[in-house]
Amino acid sequence: MISKNISQQHPLLDLTAAQIGVNKWNWVTTDSEDDGKAKKIMIENSYDVLPVKNCDGTINKFFATREWNKYDCLNLENINESNSIYYRISIKDLVRKFHENNRHFYLLTNYKETIGIVSFVNLNCHAMYSYLFHVISDIEQKLSLVLKDYVNEKSVLDFYNSSDDKHLNMVHDNYNISLSTGSNNTIFDHMYLQTIGITINKFINDIPDNYKSINKYRKKFSPNGVYNNVRNKVMHPVRPILNSRDGISEINELLNDYYEILEILHNN
Repeated sequence: MISKNISQQHPLLDLTAAQIGVNKWNWVTTDSEDDGKAKKIMIENSYDVLPVKNCDGTINKFFATREWNKYDCLNLENINESNSIYYRISIKDLVRKFHENNRHFYLLTNYKETIGIVSFVNLNCHAMYSYLFHVISDIEQKLSLVLKDYVNEKSVLDFYNSSDDKHLNMVHDNYNISLSTGSNNTIFDHMYLQTIGITINKFINDIPDNYKSINKYRKKFSPNGVYNNVRNKVMHPVRPILNSRDGISEINELLNDYYEILEILHNN
């Protein structure tokens, strides 16, 4: 049985399209195939998709913008396999389909029944912020633990202290401050995306061969790298995660890399 609360479940890494989309119990529809009437409703509500409800309550057509947030031209389309997806598709696969198929929306179906819509705008929901925060923090935590297991802490401290990179100097200083307060932590507990990437590259020879492939991601940890670009949006929830098609590409790259990294760590 499909619950009316399919879009309100707990947002963890099993997040699905249905959980961020709009289900059929909450969506706005039109009972007319009039283009002008549809455009008025869509502009007033900032909708990119407007289902057309038949007299019997079924939905098999919809109006849609040809480009995200552009209402000058609308298409009236039939629901088919090219514009619909299974409602429980993972967020990773949804983002991939948005990216690869150059689409900005999908109808959600339970095989026979259309039960909702998911579009670009839904990727700016709170659940998506939580999901991406978990992904980024998991990358930080898992890779810092790899460094902690295999790299000598004093070597890292010396490297940070003598570096010309102010970010490494700051991490070194913060670590010393924490020691002065009696905290029982290590330099690895103070690392973050940028410093993790630098440290992996510097000490890659200290890491076992079966982990060395993680070094190929190091440039993406930089201040202007993909991971930090997404992180900066996630850490400031008043900003939209997605405000252009480039944003889909970045999220898709982050998620692909995340699962590749997990695979490297899991297999070893």
